[in-house]
Amino acid sequence: MFRFAILAWGVVALLAQPNLPKDHPALKTPGKREEASRLTDQVAGPAAGKAAPVPRRNFIDQHIFGKMERDRIPHAGLSSDQEFFRRLHLDLTGRIPDSEDLEKFLASTDPGKRDKLIDSILGSGPYLAKWTYWFGDLGEINANRIGNEGKNLFYRWSYDNLHMNRPYNEMVAELMTPTALSNWFIGPASYLARWVVIGDNCADTVHEDTSDDIAIHAAKHFLGVNLQCVSCHDGRGHLEKLNLWLAQRKRREVWETAAFFGKTRLLRRVEIETTRDEYSIDDRGSGYEARARTVVRIPRGGKGLIEPAFFLNGARPEAGQPLRQEFARLLTGDPQFARASVNLFWAELMGVGIVDPPWDFDLLRLDPKNPPPAPWTLQPTHPELLEALASDFRQHNHDLRRLFRLITQSGAYQLSSRFPGEWKDSYARYYARKFVRRLKAEEIYDSLAKATGLYTEIPIRGTDLKVRYATETRSPEDFKQRGEAFKDINFFLEIFGQTNREYSERKNEGSITQAVLLLNGPLVSSRTKAAPGSYLAKLLDQQPSLNDDQIVNKLYQRFLVRSAAPAEIAMARDLLRPDRRKGFEDLQWILVNKVEFLFNY
Repeated sequence: MFRFAILAWGVVALLAQPNLPKDHPALKTPGKREEASRLTDQVAGPAAGKAAPVPRRNFIDQHIFGKMERDRIPHAGLSSDQEFFRRLHLDLTGRIPDSEDLEKFLASTDPGKRDKLIDSILGSGPYLAKWTYWFGDLGEINANRIGNEGKNLFYRWSYDNLHMNRPYNEMVAELMTPTALSNWFIGPASYLARWVVIGDNCADTVHEDTSDDIAIHAAKHFLGVNLQCVSCHDGRGHLEKLNLWLAQRKRREVWETAAFFGKTRLLRRVEIETTRDEYSIDDRGSGYEARARTVVRIPRGGKGLIEPAFFLNGARPEAGQPLRQEFARLLTGDPQFARASVNLFWAELMGVGIVDPPWDFDLLRLDPKNPPPAPWTLQPTHPELLEALASDFRQHNHDLRRLFRLITQSGAYQLSSRFPGEWKDSYARYYARKFVRRLKAEEIYDSLAKATGLYTEIPIRGTDLKVRYATETRSPEDFKQRGEAFKDINFFLEIFGQTNREYSERKNEGSITQAVLLLNGPLVSSRTKAAPGSYLAKLLDQQPSLNDDQIVNKLYQRFLVRSAAPAEIAMARDLLRPDRRKGFEDLQWILVNKVEFLFNY
């Protein structure tokens, strides 16, 4: 009788659209910023009382709050300690925090406790697991393309680099420049191997298509520029309504950028008995041929070998230098690299990018001193802040942890999602409140496992390792194991939008199937039982040291990272009266189905 739906699944998908003028014909659906704004209004709701002043902690706040002050835009107050504690753990580790740590944090009177909490998480095991998994998503690393060994080694390479806090530009440069007899033995080699294009058979690697794909994905991931359309045709006559800068690009410019990989051979290892997802990488090729065949694009129809030139500025490689090293130098040395990097991680932590989506920069709409022609507008919401973040990133040796610390320490990040008074969509461009986001599939699963204390040991394919959390796996393929438990987990993750890193993109919108899985699915039903070893079973074993009200409160702290309200304790008492043990199980089920559990606010 208590199994009622408490979900708000009438959430419109957070579709990624370019920042277009209001009267532009290409703008037919709300952009991600507008959808995030409306979702936040639905989930977080209004604040009680007037917002207290928010201290300006660093130059981020000078830009964010300075612009709101100038334009007379109201903003939310500072998040509560409970809100901040939960938000920070989910953003930096991908799972909810320990309830025992929450109690210590709330009890502390140290005015610097938030900064100390940030420092304690950065570099921790959960932080490294979350962001290593994130890099696997970015590179779409999966065993079906690069082999189990390649996938696992790329994970270890990423983990080690993050653990050492290696400069981000060095990490990216190494992804562009490895030479390897096998990507199963050289970690970063699998980034290049992932983009190999196969022709008529498994051993047929299509050289120019592969070079194109490497250039396209490097530009997207590390410069925020999407060259996919221009790889098939000139931008003119196709992209004027979407991107002013890309509309001026020619297909040949993609070929010239891909030509930095023209001598790079990615050869599939063909053994006597089997063809494997294993590649060697060297630079003994003959170059990029403009009339070469293609199996994924419109025929090239060019003539002769293409000389390398970097698409952002036309720069040529220095004479006598290895081409891929020159590409890495031009890529990471261009101001757009730092600009796109800080914007990408800002989007991860703040909900939407200063330029959003982060992959669709229009390089002719970034400079307030040279605004685009009407009806176009500047693309960044805060162009001066974007440049300040990029400059700071370069000056501090492309330090990711420092960037994360800078953002999470800011008052802008620490704003409440609850807004005092009437919220208007026009406020969204100012970051006048913290945007709510639905947890990713892996975050929901990991938080469910941590809250209940019930874990499924997940074998890492190709190793003897077993892990407890989705973000500790090497790729989504690790969940494709035999057994009913893995079938339920894999289905749950797929329905909640997990990418398979091969042909499906991550999705974070709601669906009726998700609601059904939460309400009646086998995974949630089994995990909310008071099974031996579960957190609930341990609480019940502590009688009589804990009374029922205290157990209820501990469950609220465990699942929702906050104390139970008096009305919620009263509801729980009614729930426990017919059958105490089942009542507590039903309470856990209710907590999992609450919007608070499923969203980061």
